[in-house]
Parts: sequence; structure tokens; C-alpha cells
Amino acid sequence: MDGKGDPAADWRKLQPPPSYSSSQSETVTGSRLSHLDRTSFLSLTTMSWMTPVMWSMSRKELDFSSLSLSPLDGADTNGDRLQTLWEQEVCAVGPQKASLKRVLLRFQRDRLLCVLCINVIITLALFVGSGVIFHEILGHIIHEESATFWRGLALSFGLVSVELFKVCCLSLSWAINLRTGVRLKTGFFMLGFKKIIALGMHSRVSAAQMVNVLTRDSNKLFGAVLLGPLVLPFPLLLIISSVYTCYILDYTALIGISIFIVFIVLQVVLTRLVYHIQQSAAPTTSSRVRTTNELLANIKLIKMYVWEQVFSSKITDIRTSERRMLQKAALIQNVVATIAPHAPLIAIMSTFIVHTSLGLPINTSTAYPVITVFNCMRFFLSMVPAAVKLVAEAALGVKRLEKFLLIENPEPYILRKTDNACAAVVMENATLSWTKPTHLAETEDRDDLVNKTSHSEVLPTLRNISFTLQKGRLLGVCGNVGSGKTSLICSLLEQMHLQQGSVSVDGSIAYVSQQAWIFYGTVQDNILLGEPLDQSRYDKVISSCSLEADFNILPHGDRTLLGEQGVKLSEGQKQRISLARAVYAKKDLYLLDDPLSAMDAPVGKHIFEECIRKQLLGKTVILVTHQLQYMESCDEVLVLKEGTVLEKGSHLDLMEAEGHYAELINKHQTQEERPQREERETTVELNNHMNGGIINPAFDIVGEDIDAPSSDCKPADQLIRQEISRKSSVTWRTFQEYCRAAGYCASFSIFLVFVLMTITMALSYGWISLWLWSGHGLGNVTSADQGNLSANPDLLFYQLGFAAMVSTLLTIYMIKCFCYIKVTFRASNTLHNSLLDKVVSSPMSFFETTQIGHILRCFSKRQDEIDSLLPHHLNGMLTLWLIAFCVCIINLVIFPIMLLPVFILLTVLTFLLWMFKGNIIQLQRMESISRAASASVCTSIAQGLGTIQTYNKMDNFTELFKKLSDANTNHLLLSHYGSRWLSFQTESLCAIMTLPVALLVIFVSNDVTDPAMKALALSRILRLTSKSQAMIQTLLDTEVRFISVERVLQYIKGCRSESSRQLQVDQVSEDWPQHGAVTFLDYEMRYRQNLPVVLNRLQVHIRAGEKLGVVGRAGSGKSSLAAALFRLVDPAAGSVLIDGVDITSVHLSNLRSKLSIIPQDPVLFTGTVRYNLDPFNRHSDEEIWAALEKTYMKDTISNLDGKLQAELTDNGGKLSVGQRQLMCLSRALLRDSKIVLLDEATASVDSETDALIQIAMNEAFRCCTVLTITHRINSVLQADRVLVLDQGEVVEFDHPDVLRQNPDSLFSQLLKAANAGPS
Repeated sequence: MDGKGDPAADWRKLQPPPSYSSSQSETVTGSRLSHLDRTSFLSLTTMSWMTPVMWSMSRKELDFSSLSLSPLDGADTNGDRLQTLWEQEVCAVGPQKASLKRVLLRFQRDRLLCVLCINVIITLALFVGSGVIFHEILGHIIHEESATFWRGLALSFGLVSVELFKVCCLSLSWAINLRTGVRLKTGFFMLGFKKIIALGMHSRVSAAQMVNVLTRDSNKLFGAVLLGPLVLPFPLLLIISSVYTCYILDYTALIGISIFIVFIVLQVVLTRLVYHIQQSAAPTTSSRVRTTNELLANIKLIKMYVWEQVFSSKITDIRTSERRMLQKAALIQNVVATIAPHAPLIAIMSTFIVHTSLGLPINTSTAYPVITVFNCMRFFLSMVPAAVKLVAEAALGVKRLEKFLLIENPEPYILRKTDNACAAVVMENATLSWTKPTHLAETEDRDDLVNKTSHSEVLPTLRNISFTLQKGRLLGVCGNVGSGKTSLICSLLEQMHLQQGSVSVDGSIAYVSQQAWIFYGTVQDNILLGEPLDQSRYDKVISSCSLEADFNILPHGDRTLLGEQGVKLSEGQKQRISLARAVYAKKDLYLLDDPLSAMDAPVGKHIFEECIRKQLLGKTVILVTHQLQYMESCDEVLVLKEGTVLEKGSHLDLMEAEGHYAELINKHQTQEERPQREERETTVELNNHMNGGIINPAFDIVGEDIDAPSSDCKPADQLIRQEISRKSSVTWRTFQEYCRAAGYCASFSIFLVFVLMTITMALSYGWISLWLWSGHGLGNVTSADQGNLSANPDLLFYQLGFAAMVSTLLTIYMIKCFCYIKVTFRASNTLHNSLLDKVVSSPMSFFETTQIGHILRCFSKRQDEIDSLLPHHLNGMLTLWLIAFCVCIINLVIFPIMLLPVFILLTVLTFLLWMFKGNIIQLQRMESISRAASASVCTSIAQGLGTIQTYNKMDNFTELFKKLSDANTNHLLLSHYGSRWLSFQTESLCAIMTLPVALLVIFVSNDVTDPAMKALALSRILRLTSKSQAMIQTLLDTEVRFISVERVLQYIKGCRSESSRQLQVDQVSEDWPQHGAVTFLDYEMRYRQNLPVVLNRLQVHIRAGEKLGVVGRAGSGKSSLAAALFRLVDPAAGSVLIDGVDITSVHLSNLRSKLSIIPQDPVLFTGTVRYNLDPFNRHSDEEIWAALEKTYMKDTISNLDGKLQAELTDNGGKLSVGQRQLMCLSRALLRDSKIVLLDEATASVDSETDALIQIAMNEAFRCCTVLTITHRINSVLQADRVLVLDQGEVVEFDHPDVLRQNPDSLFSQLLKAANAGPS
């Protein structure tokens, strides 16, 4: 679907980052050639087409829209072609024998062969320059008397020409290979994406696995394609070098060749070992990140429990284990990385010592060609480990995608037309399960699909379901948790396996999932979902879904961009947007899976009356709900229990039957109106005063010192525009802070070790030159033995000296590897622990204004880069740049006249880096942002498959993904081409530098400079040319990785601790508070400075042991009262006294440890049952069992494997919501607090569990002061007194009976509204 002429195209207003937004339509449709397609062969080879781009970027004049992506590199072309090839493969050999590897090779076969041919030419050029021409030059200078001027000049220019030719061929190889890799990468993830978009939403593949295949595996394939073809010609170079060195030297040259082979095998083995160690460390890393995520997601509750230290210690312990494994891997990786620069020297030492020990002839003209040939093999040796690792990982990724492509969806079973023309849905004896049964096994039915962890059920989830729903009717579906309500909805979406019976649906379907799905786009995009905008209908839908007030709060109204699954919205806002999407779609059948659960009572009543009953009047609606007060307004009621239809009929008929339904309704009426879940994420009263989103510019990923987006900012720019505006280089302050984290002395010592290692290596080559300069020594030899090292009487001295030099170098090298890893991991660990301490100690205002995803990214991706990638690239950068500096020094010592060329080289290189390095960093940052946007959309689509497929919007989201994919591909190409452009300039400069050195070598008399010294200078300058590309790349990579350090430092330096965290003005007794009286004296509170007051001059005294109900409309300040009591926010004025003690004079940990809270949403952490109840191990097993018995959880825990030591995962694993809430109640009992806060404690459970919780609380907290915050007015009728809040002020405070008797009181009005139900 190309979107041309499609009215749904209006929906695609979401643009990628500004740098490519205007060109995307042309990129996708291919209506014009890209700049790269119009580039000539010479321009492509020399990268000159990038020169105006780099200059324009430096002058801030570049219009990125002029750099459109070629259609040949786009998702459309490559995705369709690879899809066709895969289908042909499956048709030809069948799914079992189909090979995705074979398809990928066929997909880009010609380009890969072309690149391989170019790499063979590069290998030959490398050999000719370093071997043949170098040998001829040495022969020329040794036989100086017979040499001619023109031959010497020709050799000099020939060497420079070969070097420049090699640079151009290498550049051409990269240019072609980049586009080859991009096409394979694009085709790879488009092939996977098309499979994802067609999968069932409850397939065996998780969203994380889907995203991993598309992102991580495709990137590994791209890297493998880049490096793989470069190392393939190495065997050819090895063979040619073996023959040539044996021809020049003798058979002893094979010793050096054998050492290279040994080193290659060693590198491959060590690389595989590193990979296995990293794989072993991956679960530990995942555990640390998961625990950190739990900490951040539940930070408010953790602060109230005073469990910060528990989580910090747990994370630190996991980090210690992780660090040990990563240090082993890093040490081996560092050894591998340092082998390459020193392998030629070891090969040279072994060859020369054996050769001279055997008495075979060797002199300068035969020795130095061998040295340069061995050195040229370093080019491949340094790339082998990375290439082997990437190719192996890419092969695994291809295998994963291959298995993924062969997954089969459930067979279609829904009949799209009913026998009864008036019926919308007909189910006849339908039995359905989540998987095809293989054997009978007892299983637990499931309703909450979001928290399910496996599809191992083999018994049917729904059994013998039979009902008929007439068109235009409203069907209410109710039942206890686990009765099969959500499964019924999914069966109508064709997401289950039909075992028997039939399911018929007549008409189009709209679906509202139990967990609202929000995708990457604006609010309006999320509502329209590709439909054309009808402003009148849109306004009616917005009104019926009660979204106008929310749009006024959002920074850009309905044009606000929602990223990271809509993190700017509360759960209720998300659900209402999801409902608005369904209503706007104008479908025939509406499947609503408990959409009212995330809304408070007034909003829920408005939604039911205005949206479901009026806006959807005449539509067929199936409403799953726990809000039983709405059942009487439904045309029909379906009661489910344990996957079967227990009762069906009208509300009145079922009430008269006095069955299970009547029992539920009576219990519901007796135990008050069903509680509603308060909208979460941030409190409503906070939202009302925020004036624009919850993004904190100081800690957002986009950086600091940037103004917030203006009101006319394009929606697509809201999350990414500031990132592009950031400075493009990391400051020296960041390097300094990294060294401080490692220790200044340790950092300086490591640098000295690097310098010492470089000097020792230079001295080793200098020793060779000294040995060659000494020639045959002072002894009398024949003319044939002139300059023969084997004839030197001091041969043993030179051999031992050479061996001692190399041994010293290897010793320093091992010391460097060990100490360097210790120092870098000390730095990363210091940064991690400092970040953890700063974040944990930050006040709640920090978490309310900072996206949790950005903080978690610092503990996951950023930390991984600081642990592994930064030390690796920093090691390479220091090694290569010190070697380059040493080469310049050697040439200056041998030829002082080289001072001017070296000065010119350094000046031009410094200018290039100063002028253009920032541009490449900026391009890499832009690529990172567009990659994150693409991954975010991919994740969002994987999580919303049910909604996308129900609304038949697969083509729309495929087009959106293609846009973002093409944008990322464009940035990826530009960043790599920018890096290659800078590398080409540097390589060309270094290649040109060989000309003056070659001329000096040839035309400076041997009487002035010995031929051995000349050969040393020329061989060193050739090495500089071969390493110049790696020098630039490691420099760029190191600076990019330091961005992670910069981000972490922003949090470490920017976070402030909670006020008075370390202060304790008054020492309170251990048994404080003895009574539990709470007094608010002229108390005022605001969430942050410059925000309005949310609690205004409260004057309240709560007696010891009193049961107080706190009620009020949404936004009245109820949650703020809890925040004040726990000092999550410090008072703006006034004070709070507990038993006469001002809580601001008590240490925060002391205060919070004396209070208990039972939250609205029950939270259980990953760990044992005992850990969840008593993380400090302060209570005996008997005390814990006693608490569990009081909360009716003893039998449940006793049945678990391990009992108190049973592991709980995924927020309680298989425990129901009610059981989790009872666990939280047990936790509060063990704290034995005099003051207990109940925050909508029974809002998420069914009536039966609610009754158990109420009984347990009444018995357990008989002698405690209990503050019950609730929307359920009826639940506080038995309280001693009721506190009614409105706009942060106390409007009523008395016994509930007294307030009820006053018809004008706000309490009476709230009670009347709660009991009224739908009209």
C-alpha cells in the first residue's frame, strides 16, 4: 500500500526528525534520484561528493532535505524484493529446507562479489607497496653507486601512487559495501516486520523478541557485511606473503607466517571465549536492569516503605557479580585488541633469531621487506576478531528470523455472516483454547492476558459458549477475576484456537483492550488511526469521551506527541483515547474490555452515559466490566464463571432468578458501589498545575540549556528537535570527570604505561635497525658476506637484546591489559554507584518531572557502553595515536628536514578534526535518534497487534515504519559516509607524506644516513598510512561513547537529595509514636516552587486510634494529603505533628518507617515471599506466618513450592490481584505501625476479595489510626469522622451521619451521585 490517493494519508502527519521530514515522501516513492545516485565513479571513490555536505554542516547552512535517500536503499524496494526471494525459496524447497542465509546471499550476490574483487585488489596493492616496491627502494639505496636518478624518482612516485591507489580502492570498497549492508539490513527487518504485523497478538513470540530480531539482529547483519568482505582476502595475502618472503629470505620466513596463523587462531578462540562470557553475564545484567526498573517504577512506594537501601544493596550486589564477569571478558578482549599491533614484531623476532642462528645470510635489503610485509598483515589481523564475532552473531540472528518466519498463526474460524440477519454475534457450543491441546493437564484459566507468562494451557479456556447478540444491543459481560471475560473478547477477534462449535460475526469490529494501547504519534493520530479528519464528528467524540480538559493540560493539546507508550498520560487518559479511537472508527460491533476500570466514578458515569449509551446508540456493543452498577442499563447480561456461561438474560430476569448474578449484585450493593481506579502516573491536582507535560529539560535525553518547545512546534519535533541542537562535541570536562571516577593517579599511571609500551615498541624496531646497521660487524668477511648479520661476531648480543626488548614489551603489554581493565571498570563502577545513589536519594518531584525511560537508559544502554565499548575504543585510540606520534618523532630524528612536512601534516589534520569532527558526531547522534524512533514504533506495533489487526491498519503502520526506517537508513549512510570522508582525507595526507620520506631515503647519501635508518623511517611512515583510518575511527567512536558518560554525569551533578535526608533535628524515642494522633497546623503544600498551592492552610486534628475517611472530587487534594504525611513533599508553610512532634524535625527514614500504607495498586517485587514481606529480616518465620494467617494468605503461600522462599516474578506471578493486595496487607501488619494509610486499597479486586480485605483490616488495625483515601463514598460511612476536601481546602469535617443529614453538604452531594448509578 503506497498511500497515494488514500484519504488515510492525512493521518501520516507524524514526521521523523526535521532533518529528513520534507524528503520522506520522495524517498519512499522514489520520485527523484538521490544525491548519491547522481554521484560519479571518481566522486564516489574519493568521497568528494561529501565535501560540500561537510562544509555546509560546519557553516550551519546544510538543508538535510536535499540529501534524500535513494529508492534503491529504501524499505520498499529491498523489503519487497527480499520477501519475493524468500517466498520463492519456500516454494522451491519447502519450509523445512528453506534457508534464509541462501536467500540473503542471492539478494546481494553481485554487489558482494564486486566488493570482494575490490578487496582482492586492495590486498595486492598492499603487498606491492609494502613488499615489492619497498624491496626495490632498499636495493636502490644499498647499491647507490649503480642507481640512477630517474629510477629513484620513479620508485618514489610509484610508492606514493600505489599507496594512494590503495586508499582510493579502500574508499570505494567502503562506499559500495555500506550500501550493500544497508540494503541487506533494510530488507532483513522489513521481512521480519511484515511477519510481525501478520502475527496473532497472543502468539508464542513476545514483543521483546520481535523487536530484538528487527533491531539488534539487523544491526549485527549490517556490521558483518561491512567487515566480513574486508577480511576474506586475508588467506590470499598470507599465501602471497609466504611465497615472497621465502623468495627474499629463505624457508625460515615460514616461521613468521606460522606465528601469524597461530595468532589468528588464538584471536578467534579468545573472541569466542569473550562472547560466551558476555552471554553468561547477560542474565545478570538483565537482572540488574530489571531490579532497577522495579525501583524506578515503584519509587514512591519504596520511599514510603523506606526500602531504598534494600534495593540499592540488591542492585549493588548484582552489579558486583556482573562486574566480575564483564571484567574477565574485557581483559580477554583487551588482550586480543593488543595482539594485533605486536604480532608482527613477535613474528619478526622469531624469524630473524632462528634465521641468524642457522647461519643463513640476511642484510638490510632482505630484512626490511620482510618486516614491511609482516607489518602489512597487521591491517587484517586487527579486524579478524570483530569480523568473526559479527559474522557469528549475524548467523545466529538470521537463524532466529528464519524460525520466526516459519511460525504459523491460528487457523481462521470465524464465519463472517450469521444465519440470522438480525444477529451480530452468534456462538454455538464454542470451545476455545489458547494453544492446540497435546495432552490433558490441569490448568488455571486466565483472564488477565497482560500478565500471563506462558501459553501452556491445554484444557479449553472457554467451554461450550452459546449465545446470540442481536444487532444494536448492549451486552454486559461480568464475572469474577479469571472467569474468561477477556478470553471471550479475544475469541471474537480470532486470536484463539477453536476446538469445537462455531463463532459467527456479522459486521466490522472496533476493539478497546483492557490495557490501553498508545503508539508513537500525536494524540490526534492515536484517535484517528488513519481515518480522515471529520472535525464535527471528532469534536463529538472528544466530548463524549471527556477529553477536552485533558487537551487543555497537554502542552500542545491534541497535537502533543506521545512517545515511549504515551508516558505523558495517566492510565485513565490513555483508556479514554483508546475508547475515542473506537468510537471515531464508526464500526458495527464494539468490543470493550473493561475500559471504565481506569476512571474515577464521575468520569466513568459520564463515559457510560454520553459515549457508550448515546454516542454508540444503534451499535452492537459487548462491554466487559467489573462495575456492576452499569449492568441494569445493559440490554442483556452474560455471566461467566470458570470459562462457561453461567447465566444470560436481562438484568431484571436474572435478578428474579436469584442466581449467581443476583448474588453478585446484592453483594455489590451491600458493599457499596464498585470502586473506581484513580487515574495514575501523576496526581490530577499536579497535572492541573504543570503547564505543559512532565518533561524536565534538565534531565531529558535531549539535554540541558534548551528552551521548551514553543506552542507552534511541529509535533514530530517535540521529542527530537532539541537533541539535534545540542553541541556536537563532548567537553573536556567530561573526560576529566571520567578520570576522576577512575582516580587521577591511576589514570595518569595508565597513560604512562601506554607511553612506555609505545616507546618500547619503537626501541624494538630501533634495535632491529641498529642490528642491521652493524651489518657483519668488525670481523673480516668476504664480499659476499658484506652486511650479513649472521657473520657478525656480536650476533648473540644482538639476538639477546632483541629478545629482551620484545620480552619487555610483552611484559609491559600484559601489565597494561590488567591495570587498564581495573582502572576503566573502577571508573564505570564509580559512575554506576554514584548514579544509583543520586537517583535513589532524589525527591519525588524529580521522578514526577523526568521520564523513567530516560533514567533507566542510563542504567542499561549507557552503562553497557561505559563498561564495554568505551574502554575498547579508548584503548585503540591511545595505542594508535601514540604510535602515530612516535612515527613522526622517528622520522624527525632520522631526517630533521622532515620537520616542515610533519608540521604541515599535523596542522592540516588538526584543522580537519577541529572543523569536521563535530559534524560526524552530530550525524551519529541523529542516526541514534532516528534509530530510537524506529525502535519505539516497532515496539509499539508489537504491543498493539490486536488493535492494529482489528482496525485493519496493517498497511498504515507498515508505511509509518517504512518512513522511520528510511529516515534511519539515510542518517546511517550519512554518518558512515561522513566518517569515511574524514578517514579518506587523513589517509590521503599520510599517503602523500610517504613521498618526501621516500625521496629523502633515495637521494640522501648513505654516508649521511645509514640505509638501515632510512629503511626504518620508510617502514614507519608506511605503517602510519595503513593505520590512519583506524586512528580516525577510534577517535570518533571514543567521543561518541563518552556521550554516555556525559549523560550519566548530568544526573549525578544535577540530582539533589531529599531535603533533610541526613539531618535529624530531634531524637525521637524508639516507640514513637505511642498514640498516633496527627495534627495539621496551617499546613500549605505545593509540589514545586512557582507552582500553585495544592493544600491550603489545613487545620485538622486526627485523634489517636480514629478511623478517618478522606473524600473529595478528583483533584481535591486527597493524594496530596498522603504525600504530606510521608513528607514526599516538604511543606510550603505550617507543620504536621504526630503525637506532638513536628515531622520536619524527624529523620525521613525514621518518619516513614513509623507509617504504613496499603496502596491502590498492589506491588510485589522480584524475590522470595519473605523478601517481599520483610526485606530487612527483622521478623521470625512464625511472625510472618501469623500475619499471613490474619490476611487469609497462609494456605495460598503454603501451597507454593518453597513456601516463604518461593520466588515471585512479574509483580506476583500467578497470584491474583486480590491475593497481591492481601500480601500488601500482610506487609503492613508486620510493620506494626500506629498510623496506617489506605489509598484505594480495594480498587482493583472483586467483591469477594474486597470482603476478605475489609474483614482483615478491621481486625488488624483496630487500635491504629487509619486514614482511608477513597472515591467510594459508601466505604467511609462507618468511619468515625470524614474529611471532605475541595481544591486543597477542608470544606467539611465531621461524623458521616451528621454530614449526611445536611442536604447542602458536599458529602451529601457526592454520596447522592455515587448511589444514583446510570440513568
